[in-house]
Amino acid sequence: MKQLIKLLTFSAIIAGLINQTAQAQMHSSEADHSDHSITIIAEDYAYQAPNQIPSGWTTMQFENHGNEDHFLLVAKVPDGKTLEDYTTQIVMPFNEVWYALRDDGLEQELVFEKLMPNLPEWFAGIEFMGGTGIVPAGESSEITLRLDPGTYILECYFKNEDGELHSVEGMLRELTVTDSQSDTTPPEADINITLSNFDMDIQGDLKPGKHTFSVHIIENPEQGFGHNVHVVRVDEDANIDELMRFINFFEVDGMRTPSPFTFAGGMHLMPAGATTYFTTELKSGRYIFLSEYTGFLGVVQDVTVE
Repeated sequence: MKQLIKLLTFSAIIAGLINQTAQAQMHSSEADHSDHSITIIAEDYAYQAPNQIPSGWTTMQFENHGNEDHFLLVAKVPDGKTLEDYTTQIVMPFNEVWYALRDDGLEQELVFEKLMPNLPEWFAGIEFMGGTGIVPAGESSEITLRLDPGTYILECYFKNEDGELHSVEGMLRELTVTDSQSDTTPPEADINITLSNFDMDIQGDLKPGKHTFSVHIIENPEQGFGHNVHVVRVDEDANIDELMRFINFFEVDGMRTPSPFTFAGGMHLMPAGATTYFTTELKSGRYIFLSEYTGFLGVVQDVTVE
């Protein structure tokens, strides 16, 4: 009976997502952005976004209009795969593992042993292209990614107060990137971050004010799905171990509303060899720049902006 209820719930979610996509088709004129800049609005729990955009460098203005923290992950799926495929064959197995962690006491070390046999072969063909860091309610973030033609999924898998994934609640959306090519160029960064599995090199003057960061990956983890960068503003007496636990999705209270930390931008999972950009404003004070990937802590930089 429990499995039947879950399947019925997912069927309702899929039907709503398909209807959402169909309605977006009626506004396809919104998708023709010659300047390659789009706005994506996060709500509790849905995205407002264009249905399609041209390929090339794209700047995404991400606005969190919800009452909870949200983020944006941009994933390119293999040709022929759809939002429904992603929802039923990727999101649902992850949700089952999350329930096992939350409700049944599954040990974190056994997550991948339980998860991987339930994922389809085409999961290996998904390319995680980047996205925003965690964005607090009422705040915004700006990122720039280079996107090739294809089908992409927009996703937020933060957790609500009840411990339900935002993606399961409806924060999934399909985005088509067309063959139409723009000659837009990437922004000019004044801070450069280079990431490998166990090193984060930050070059530039971290002073108060607005900054555009480039993020370049030279090596990806052997386990997990790609590197990311989170920027977190913390008090001088902040417990960094607690921050590390919170940013770990596999912790029962990790990445879950309400957030005890103030996030200030960043870049989501991206592949080795890629360069992406995010823009954020820094205030005077202490910041933690951290990189983690699907439950595995990478590197942490503790910096003072002054």
